[in-house]
Amino acid sequence: MKERYEGIDGLKAYAILGIALMHILANGNFGLTGFVFQKLIPSFTNLVFLFMMVSGFGMCCGYYQKFKDQKIGVGEFYTKRYSKIWPYFALLCVLDFVISPSKSALYEVFANLTLCQGLLPNMNISVIGVSWTLAVIFVFYLLFPFFCFLLENKKRAWPAFVCAAIYNLVCSVYFFDESHIADRATVNFSARTNILYCVVYFIAGGLIYLYRKELAEFASRYKIVAGVVLLIATVAYFALGSSTLTMLFFCVAALVYTLGCNRGGYWSIQSPSSSVASASRFTCATW
Repeated sequence: MKERYEGIDGLKAYAILGIALMHILANGNFGLTGFVFQKLIPSFTNLVFLFMMVSGFGMCCGYYQKFKDQKIGVGEFYTKRYSKIWPYFALLCVLDFVISPSKSALYEVFANLTLCQGLLPNMNISVIGVSWTLAVIFVFYLLFPFFCFLLENKKRAWPAFVCAAIYNLVCSVYFFDESHIADRATVNFSARTNILYCVVYFIAGGLIYLYRKELAEFASRYKIVAGVVLLIATVAYFALGSSTLTMLFFCVAALVYTLGCNRGGYWSIQSPSSSVASASRFTCATW
C-alpha cells in the first residue's frame, strides 16, 4: 500500500515557476514597476522555504518508517542521496569552473563536490551560487536519522518544533549579528543558508507527515475551508511582511491544502500495471 499525494506535484511546479520568475526579474534590467513586479514576483524567493517543508514531508514519506523499522541502514540511505544528487550537480560545477576558472573557483568546486558545503560557518559560494538551497537540504539529509529520532512520536515532535522555532528567532535576534559573524555587512551573509535557521521548516514538514491522515481527510472533505485558510495565509504574508511566522503559516496552509487535492483520496493500492503510470506522481514510496 502506497500513500499518494498528487497535489504536491502541482505545488512544487508552481513554486519552481515562481522562483524561476524571480531569478529572471532579478537578473534582468527590465525597469518594471507595480505590485506584481516590485513585490509579488520578488517575494517568490521565499518559496525555497516551501521546498524545505515539502522536503521534510517527502523524506518522511520515503524513509521515516524504514528507519524506525530498521529496514534501511545509514550507509544505504546516504548512498541513495548522493547517487541521486551528485552526478548532475557535479557536471554543473565542472562546467562553471571551465567557463570561469580561478583558484577561488577550484576551492568552491571542491566544497560543492562533497555536498557538505552547507556545514561551512558562512557559506558564500559563487560556483552555482543558487545551489545554497541544495546545500541546506543536504545537511538536512545528513541529519535525517537524528530527525527521525526527534519525530519518533507526536509527543516528542512538538517540543522539537518549538525548539526549532526558538532557534530561528534566536539566530535572527542574537547569533547572526556583527559580534558573532565577522564582517557580516561585507560578506553577503544570508540567514537562510544556515541549517539551524531553516530547520523549523523541515520539522514542520515532518509534523505534517505525522498528522498526514487527519490533515488529508480534513483538506479533502473541507476543501473550501482549506482554500480560505490558504488565501488568508497569502494575504497575511503580504500584509504583515515576510517573517518566519507568516511564511510558516503560508507553507503549512499550502501543503495541507494540496494533501486534499488527490483524486480518489489519499490512500491507494498500486498494482504492477499501474506503477509506471504513477511514477511521476509524488508518492511516499518513491521520494
